[in-house]
Amino acid sequence: MKGFFWVLIVSLMVLISPIPFFHRSASVMTTVDNERVMSNINVLSSQEIKNALDQLEGWTEKEGKLHRQLQFSSFVEAFGFMSSVALVAESMGHHPEWCNVYNRVTIDLNTHDAGGITNKDIELAKKVNELAKNA
Repeated sequence: MKGFFWVLIVSLMVLISPIPFFHRSASVMTTVDNERVMSNINVLSSQEIKNALDQLEGWTEKEGKLHRQLQFSSFVEAFGFMSSVALVAESMGHHPEWCNVYNRVTIDLNTHDAGGITNKDIELAKKVNELAKNA
């Protein structure tokens, strides 16, 4: 029940928020194919990761995780971006490791249950890039 309450609060924030990140995350969430993402939890090979990174602008592999650092013009923009990513991540059932310091957001992705980088991480990284592009 507590989780439902938070989803309701965040949904209301999205509807009434003047922060454009919230509105973009709603459109990105609707494009998530949960069944495809959830059924693909095998750890990717080094070559598969390299191929995926060739298509993921700004991402690298660091310590067995997909890694990206983004910089925004202010703390509010960085936090708004994180809120948008949080909504998308929750809809995917896949949550990032991340850190926010003022206007910087650092994101690390791997699938803990699988023990490495999977297609779930690639899909979330793509969604992060979509949201970052509109930032």
